[in-house]
Amino acid sequence: MLDGCYALSMPVFHAAFVTGASSGLGRASARLLASHGTRVVLAARRAVELDDEVRAIRARGGQAEACVLDVADTAAVRRAVAAWDRRTGGLDLVLANAGIGRARPVQTLEWDELESVFAVNTTGAIATLWSGMGPMLERGRGTLAAVSSVAGMRGLPGSGSYSASKAALSTFLETMRADLAQTGVRVLDIRPGFVRTPMTDGAAHAMPFLLEVEDAARRCVRALERGRPLTVFPFGMNVAMTVVRHLPDAIWRRLAPRLRPPVAGR
Repeated sequence: MLDGCYALSMPVFHAAFVTGASSGLGRASARLLASHGTRVVLAARRAVELDDEVRAIRARGGQAEACVLDVADTAAVRRAVAAWDRRTGGLDLVLANAGIGRARPVQTLEWDELESVFAVNTTGAIATLWSGMGPMLERGRGTLAAVSSVAGMRGLPGSGSYSASKAALSTFLETMRADLAQTGVRVLDIRPGFVRTPMTDGAAHAMPFLLEVEDAARRCVRALERGRPLTVFPFGMNVAMTVVRHLPDAIWRRLAPRLRPPVAGR
């Protein structure tokens, strides 16, 4: 359960900014971070859900604040992260978790649907990380992290927008990690497989190695606190996607059309 003992004497993070925190993996991760003594800023579009979660965290003895934010509005993201960095005395964790998916073949997608996936999953996530980077570089410490997906490890049929948006995010994280290697700022890429959340509820396709959201949150927060540059879970999905990723293109071209459209992630 996530309702464990609150207020560790020495929290790993003093203050964290978490996007997509009104539901799913973002909410569960924010709740768990708060239980470890972190002051958490929960950012998402839905004010009512945010306020409910802030009250729930505070009722358990945690520290939480709400920030109504659409990460697709990158100017608003930059303002929000800067403001909360000042207000909290310095964010030492920025977690770009907000994400959306469209599980359909590309020929059935409307352009605005495709554009919205990249606006949230790629541009919005990168804006969140970039906004937290400057103050952390000035302080010479901090953790920038994003929840990408195993779906970004190869272009999956019926998941073109989602797979590509997450692959772009992972590539940016890899470059950022190299560029900031000597600065004291850590850059982490967290790639979950299927997680039971509102995003995956009602999916018609199979979801192998499906995780409950509480389990996924524990794995996510453990990776954050240990500072692992790359975390892929669960193990079975990691193995499966590693095999798929390294299949020769000639084999993948024959195999991919036979697969049903999966959307792995939150």
